[in-house]
Amino acid sequence: MAEPRPMEMDISAIAAALWRRAWLFGLVAVLVGAGTYFGLSLVDPLYTGDARILIEARESPLTRPRDSGAENLTVQLDESAIASQVEVLRSRDIANTIIDKFDLTHRPDFDPALSPSLIDTVLIASGLKKGPAENTIRQRVLETYYERLSVYSVVKSRVIAVEFNAHDPELAAQIANAVAEAFVNLQSEAKRQSTSAATAWLQTEIDRLRERVEEAEGAVAAYRSENNLFDVNTSSQPETTLQKQELSELNAELGRAKAAQSEAQSRAELLRSLLREGSSFDSAEEVLNSQLIQRLRERQVALRAQIAELSTSLLPQHPRLQALRSQLADLDGQVRTEVRKILQSLETAARVASARVTSLEARLNEAKAAVARSNEESIELRALEREAAAQRDLLETFLGRYREAAARTDSNYLPADARIISRAIPPRRPSWPKKGLLTAAAVLGSLFLAMAIVIVREFASGRAFRPLDDIEVPPAGEVPAEPLLVLGAIPPGGTPSLDAAKEIPGLAELADLIATEGLKTVLFAGDGGSTAGDAALGACRLAVRTASLRIILLDIGVEPASALDRDGGPGLGDLLSGEAPFGDAIRLDGDSRVHFIPLGSMAEDPPLQRLSLVIGALSNTYDRVVLLADRFEDWPSDYVRPDLAVLVCDEDMGAEARRKLHRQAMAAGARNAILLQRSNEAGAEPEAADEAA
Repeated sequence: MAEPRPMEMDISAIAAALWRRAWLFGLVAVLVGAGTYFGLSLVDPLYTGDARILIEARESPLTRPRDSGAENLTVQLDESAIASQVEVLRSRDIANTIIDKFDLTHRPDFDPALSPSLIDTVLIASGLKKGPAENTIRQRVLETYYERLSVYSVVKSRVIAVEFNAHDPELAAQIANAVAEAFVNLQSEAKRQSTSAATAWLQTEIDRLRERVEEAEGAVAAYRSENNLFDVNTSSQPETTLQKQELSELNAELGRAKAAQSEAQSRAELLRSLLREGSSFDSAEEVLNSQLIQRLRERQVALRAQIAELSTSLLPQHPRLQALRSQLADLDGQVRTEVRKILQSLETAARVASARVTSLEARLNEAKAAVARSNEESIELRALEREAAAQRDLLETFLGRYREAAARTDSNYLPADARIISRAIPPRRPSWPKKGLLTAAAVLGSLFLAMAIVIVREFASGRAFRPLDDIEVPPAGEVPAEPLLVLGAIPPGGTPSLDAAKEIPGLAELADLIATEGLKTVLFAGDGGSTAGDAALGACRLAVRTASLRIILLDIGVEPASALDRDGGPGLGDLLSGEAPFGDAIRLDGDSRVHFIPLGSMAEDPPLQRLSLVIGALSNTYDRVVLLADRFEDWPSDYVRPDLAVLVCDEDMGAEARRKLHRQAMAAGARNAILLQRSNEAGAEPEAADEAA
């Protein structure tokens, strides 16, 4: 039984099949286009009325409440607030208002039960659609209303668009404008109701606060009266009580009394010292101010003048002189007596002043105690006054707000935070159906469907495939049973250079084979030596030079190939385990533009299921993906099915063994296979390597 031949998709056959049926596609396009256009012409057109509403704070700065600033307005008109206004426009209250205003319950285009279409009749009869009679008239009209109403906010703005579809263009424009007007009126009514409710609440609160203010002020007055905390405030002392004023006056009076006492004591002490020392009394102020002493001094002066005058003519013992001297001595005694009287009066005044000081000090101590008591009582008084002031301020605030609210309610000045900036006008062209667009879409859809049917039929009949033998790859049928390519001896020292590779027999043919059109993946399977790696790298270098291909060489063996294992860095094992990206695993050959991925650190049980993904990813980037296995047994045939398998064999291998190896490669999944026979000279190197090991 012959093996099944590999097949591939034949694009040219599919294109030819499509071309043969081009007339059918044209006929389908014409019929579908004409039918669609004719069908759309029978449909009642819908016209769209479009109105625009701007959401903004329309309150005038002259009438705006004092505590409403620009920040509050910004918060009220944020994105969520605009979305809320959209829902208000779609509210059932506005819908019912519009339905009643235009009497939509009696219009057949809004109530399906009045004139059901043929399609609706069929669907209802088959049970696929609920009959309109099962709902109330209002519900049916509401459903139609919401189906034709479209409300949305314009992006990055505070504008809301209101669109309404109707068969009558006049009605579409009227309903769109009516919805916008109903929304504005609803806003104004909501403000009016809110202001009225606030006014009533403020009136109740004001009455309650008035009672509280009266109670608080009465408590302050009663506490003052009970504790004698009377205010005697002046411009210089704004917070002075009667006790504090009395204390201040007593303190000042005590200072004056102490000054008078000190002055009286000083004057008395001065006269006392003059009397004690016998000095002249004329330096004392009280003596100088005494009229009696002044008269006595005048008489003394007159007597001294007489004595001086008589002393010039009379002897000192003359009786007249002695009489005058006796009178002068009497006058001195009278002066001293009068001075003593003045001293006694000063001492009396000093004692009186001392007694007054003592009395004032006692009264001052009593006043201090009273002030201390009043200070303690003032703490409670100030608390009562603060409570009264707080209630009074709150009352004033509420009164101000009440006056503002009452004025706005009485004057009906409650502008809505929205205005219509664009009213709908009757449209001249229907918004649905778009005959041209829908017809073009139907034609394109029918063409795609017809082409898909043709392609599926081609695939089902097998005419969309062709044998892989048509590819210009050396097929198994055009070569011997075991295609054989003899490779010349590779010089010692590893992979040959580019110039040396040209001189090796069979290597150029191998490079041409790799560059054959239609190949994508090539597998080199060795026999345990380094021949496979050296031959693969040398052939890839030649193919890159001669055919300008982008080639990557991938080591998939158990042991790293000596031709690729150079720096010990990350490789295929790290790539499969996810420990290294493609950029770290891919290397560049120093002698050519060949890229390669070494074996790297391969785990004991590597995830080879990812190998096909890696090969697929590399196939999208490179023209050829060349895989290198040390031995035929290292070939993971479950995950790698190359377009061409190059099998390295020894020169001593017999024909039967070569055919068996070829069959094994084809059975493993290779689309084509070729045996690369090395000469004995080429095989000497692995034997020497084995002996060295």
